[in-house]
Formats: sequence, C-alpha cells, structure tokens
Amino acid sequence: MATPTLDDDGSTVTLDLHGLSVDEALDVTYTTLRLAESRGRSQLKVIHGSSTTQGQRRTIKSALHDQLDRGSLGSHATNIIRSRDTLTLALDLTATSDPTPITLRDVRP
Repeated sequence: MATPTLDDDGSTVTLDLHGLSVDEALDVTYTTLRLAESRGRSQLKVIHGSSTTQGQRRTIKSALHDQLDRGSLGSHATNIIRSRDTLTLALDLTATSDPTPITLRDVRP
C-alpha cells in the first residue's frame, strides 16, 4: 500500500498524498500549505493521483479541485497549475525564509 511522502528542498515542498483518505489528504494539504507559507517556500506541489475511480465516489483529486473552485485553497496561492495528477501552487513570498525542512511528521497527526 502506498504511503504519503513529503520532500522540502528549501524552495519547493512536494507532498504526495497517496495512501491517505480524502479527509486526511485535505487536512495534510492545508497544514503543509500554511507551514510552507510561513517558512517562505515558493511552491507547494501536491501529488494527488489521476483519480481513476468511476462514479460519484469522492476522490482526493476531486476534493482538492472542489476546494480550489470554492476559493478556500487557492486563496493561499499567487498562481495555480492544474495537471492530470498534480496541483502546483505558487506561494506569496512575503514570509521570511526559514531553512528548517518541513517533514511529514510536522503536518500529519
């Protein structure tokens, strides 16, 4: 089974949500986004997968895109790039840069 991962190179935070439930993925995404902003990262790349499930079943991808469409996730970004299996959010760089790496332990309960 897949497990979530997080990589922080000091500029871009890459968060892979595979292995999380939809609600866990939303919580971890928001927590990571706030932490990335506060530490002065320029981008958050969220890997949500391509959502191959069919029907009305809620997926991580659809939940994230719904949050973007409602403005609650995109309000944190200066630019958003949607692709088949990822979202990339360019973040406001007004925060002072903190070189402390962000880890999965920081964002996952």
